[in-house]
Amino acid sequence: MRPGEDDAELVRRARLGDRDAFAALVDRHGAAMYRYARRMLHDDGAAEDCVQEALVSAWLSADRFRGEAAVRSWLFGILTNTVRRRVRTDARHPASPLPEEAALPADPGDPIAVVEAADLRAALEIALRELPPMQRACWMLVEVERMSYAEVARVQATTADAVRGAVHRARTTLGRRLAPWR
Repeated sequence: MRPGEDDAELVRRARLGDRDAFAALVDRHGAAMYRYARRMLHDDGAAEDCVQEALVSAWLSADRFRGEAAVRSWLFGILTNTVRRRVRTDARHPASPLPEEAALPADPGDPIAVVEAADLRAALEIALRELPPMQRACWMLVEVERMSYAEVARVQATTADAVRGAVHRARTTLGRRLAPWR
């Protein structure tokens, strides 16, 4: 990757078969895509599978990227569709219970703060799981991935106003559920 190279140029190069350009896109957006998929699916393995499937789909369809949206929005749109397919499949074929969250690394500092942080994170995870999927997805993309309402609207195939409403409802619900942590 060349210094300062933007996503659109990387996609242009990937269209020509440049694997290094596509790898740079994966390096740039892969972690965010995984965070999103993980929070939507609550399963590390399923999230990894969906991200990999979405990236393979992006690689195979790079020649269809028209540049009307940001590359990040395009990638998250592909991932969102992949996650939705996975959710539908999982609903038809339920799996065994989800594995426990990975343990947080022990901090040699204040053990009480470590426990409180772990408890808060667990409470947030539970509250997020209880949100309707659209609210959870919009909240994740706006609050965690820092996408604009317009970008999220493109990813979710809806309007910016619908995204704004979903994020507002998610914030209200999360605020109520996490009130004891204030």
